[in-house]
Amino acid sequence: MSKYVADEKSIRKAMIDKDIKSIAELSRLSGVSKPKIHEYLGGDTPLATTFVRLCRYLEIDPNKSVVKQKEETS
Repeated sequence: MSKYVADEKSIRKAMIDKDIKSIAELSRLSGVSKPKIHEYLGGDTPLATTFVRLCRYLEIDPNKSVVKQKEETS
């Protein structure tokens, strides 16, 4: 089974491109909470509203910033 998760690499690259040095700074500038950004970077499936807001601020395509990840089976 697979799930869709935020692409940590594209988010971090966009942060570098915008010279954003921390999650706290990204949170303040984008209006997305620090815990939510940490969840995205940690592999959680993004919720549309906040993820789109984050992508819009970073000027990245939300559709291209989600990757399919295989879930580990028990």
